[in-house]
Amino acid sequence: MKDHVANVAVRRARKGLGFSIVCRTSENSFTKLRISRAYFKLMCIPEGDARTISIAWIGSFEVRMHDVASTSGGKEPLFVLELFDHDSQSSIDSRICCDIAEGAATFETFVSR
Repeated sequence: MKDHVANVAVRRARKGLGFSIVCRTSENSFTKLRISRAYFKLMCIPEGDARTISIAWIGSFEVRMHDVASTSGGKEPLFVLELFDHDSQSSIDSRICCDIAEGAATFETFVSR
């Protein structure tokens, strides 16, 4: 099945149809994998320690993932993503993410700045 999907993507790319869609889908999947792996690492840090993971560096900017305290009721946030500027030693932006897809979209937004 996987080979069939790859062959279809190659045929479309050769015809000039849908190649950018394949790339975007692949890039989005890679970003979700990156966020999933970071979240797994974050959850492996013992309770009581500072639960923060660095996901990426772009120049003097760093994208970090922070653990959030559990709350009761509603949709539980999984983590917070933060864009940190090391030159000014300040947080530029941060967003609460309730799932991996939301984290991937936030990561892409931060990286594209």
